[in-house]
Amino acid sequence: MKIISLLILSLISLLFGCNSKVQNDKKYIYYLHGRIIEIQGKNAVSEEFGKYEFDKIVEALKDTNSVIIAEVRTEDVDYLQYANKVSKEIDSLIKLGIKSNNITIIGASKGAIIASNISSININPINYVFLAGNNDYQEEHNDWKFHGQVLCFYDDSDTIAGKNYDYWKNKSNFTTKFEQIKIDKKLGHGFLYKPYKEWVEPTKKWIHEQEL
Repeated sequence: MKIISLLILSLISLLFGCNSKVQNDKKYIYYLHGRIIEIQGKNAVSEEFGKYEFDKIVEALKDTNSVIIAEVRTEDVDYLQYANKVSKEIDSLIKLGIKSNNITIIGASKGAIIASNISSININPINYVFLAGNNDYQEEHNDWKFHGQVLCFYDDSDTIAGKNYDYWKNKSNFTTKFEQIKIDKKLGHGFLYKPYKEWVEPTKKWIHEQEL
C-alpha cells in the first residue's frame, strides 16, 4: 500500500510539478505499449513487423492540451498488478478534480489487455482505446465488464490478436459507448507498431469528443 501511495504521489508530482493547481481543461493520456518493449526496451524491433516506433507514437498522440503518461514497463511487471496501479492513479487524478472524460487509457497488444483489466475494475467513466487486444483466448479466460467509453481497433490479418470485439460489445457491461474500427492495412499485428493515421486520428477524436 505504501508503494502504491508513493507511485501516485510521483505521478502527481510528474503531472503538476510544484504547482498543485489542477488543470481541468487538459487531457491526460496513458499509453500502454506492447509486450515486445518489455522484452527489448524502447527501441524494440520485430523481425516480422519492424521497429516499434514508441517515441513517434507518443509524439503523434500529443497536442498542446494534453499530458502523456507513457511508462516503459519491464518483463518482470505483473500485468494485473500494473492494471491495479494505473486504476489507483486514475482514482487519484479524479479526486484532484480532473474530469473523467479528460482521462484516456490507450493500450496496444499486451497494453490493451492491461487496459481491458483497468476498464473492468475501475468504475470511473473514462475513455479507453484498445489496439489489437482480442482473440479466442481472451474471450475464454476473462470475464471483463468494461466501464466508460470504449473504442477498439483490430485488423483481421492479425494472427496474434486480430479478432473483432463483438463478443465484448454484446456482453453485459457498464459502458456508455462501445465502438470498434477495422484496420484494413493488411499489416497483421504490425499496424500498432507505427502511428498510422488510420488509428491515430480516430483515437485523438475519441480523446477529445468520445465520438467518431
